[in-house]
Order: sequence, then C-alpha cells, then structure tokens
Amino acid sequence: MKDTKNRIIDSAENLFSQNGFSSTSVRDITSLANANIAALNYHFGSKERLISAVFSRRIGPLNTERLRILEQYSNDAKDGVPSLQQAVTALVGPALRLSQNDESGGQQFMCLMGRAFSNPNKGIEKDLLRLFEPLAKRFIPIFRHHLSDLPDHDFFWRIHFMIGLMSYTMAASHRLSFISNGTCSMRDPEETIKHLVNFVLSGLLAPRDKKA
Repeated sequence: MKDTKNRIIDSAENLFSQNGFSSTSVRDITSLANANIAALNYHFGSKERLISAVFSRRIGPLNTERLRILEQYSNDAKDGVPSLQQAVTALVGPALRLSQNDESGGQQFMCLMGRAFSNPNKGIEKDLLRLFEPLAKRFIPIFRHHLSDLPDHDFFWRIHFMIGLMSYTMAASHRLSFISNGTCSMRDPEETIKHLVNFVLSGLLAPRDKKA
C-alpha cells in the first residue's frame, strides 16, 4: 500500500486532470486519498505546493530521460552535436511514450498538462517554466546550431509551434481516431514519434518568408 504522501499526490493528479485545479478542493483530495487535511499540510504545506509536487513527480524523470537520450546522441556524434532529427526525437520521444503508458498514468498526466496549457495560472506556469528551464538550456543551443540562418524572431516562433504541436498531440490523442474514422491511432508510440518528428522537422526547416 502506498504511503500517505503518495496517495495524496495520486489523488490530486486524478482530480486535477478530471476537474481542473480551481474546481478541486483540498477536502476532495484528502477524501479520495483516505487522508486528512493535516496530513496534506504536513507533507506539502498548501494546495499550491501540492500542485507543484504533482508536476515535479512526472516531469523530473521525463526530463532526465530526455537528457539521457540527448547525451547518448551527443556522445555518438563526431562533433559532439546531435543532428536536428535526433534532438527533436530526444525531446518528443519520451513524452509520447509516457502519454501512451496507461500503467504509469501517462494519459492522465497528459490531460493534466493539457489543462495547465489551456487554462493558464500564473503560479502553475511559473512552476512549469522552472521545471523545464534545464531542458531549454540544453536543447535550445542545439536547435539554434542547426537553424543558424534564421533570425531570432523566426527561430523562436518555430520552437513555440513545435512545443505546442507536441503538447496537443499528447493531450488530445483520442481525436486522431475520430477525425480519421479509425484509420489512424496512437496505440503505437513509436509510429507516432516517427510521424511527429518528420512533421516538426518540416516546420523547423521550412523556407523563411522574407516578407514576414
């Protein structure tokens, strides 16, 4: 049986993904976790810190895996710089694998991330930026290396769209089957990664509209 702290995190993630952050009360969380409010306050101090713990539990290991893959590509590269395709794969691959891993609660967490992006909260957004900062410091220079001909303005638009595309793909995987009438699905994460990486690469390497 899980300890009280992890039961609270599990329950919070479950309820936040279903109902959102503001609509979920501390009492709702402790009731589902079979705990009391004193226990939540002891382990987390506040609902805001609990939200941060929910994200940290998933994003920390996810980012570690991304950096591990990127480091492996770096070690194999002659000049120590992974290819653009490898960098994109290292970024999106672990997240897509997690999103399709129901045993690890991946789909539930991706729904939670979808809520965080679609209903921004300054406190939550600040926490997410803090968690992703080490990732940005490692990946952005590699993308910039391969897209050195782009002005900063164009470069960061493309990075922004890449992140948005990845987030939508993970959070709304069920819509693929609907719009394709069952022809396509995301049951095979490796197939999904292949299609997403190819699409992202096309966008990153698209000719620049010099009139824009």
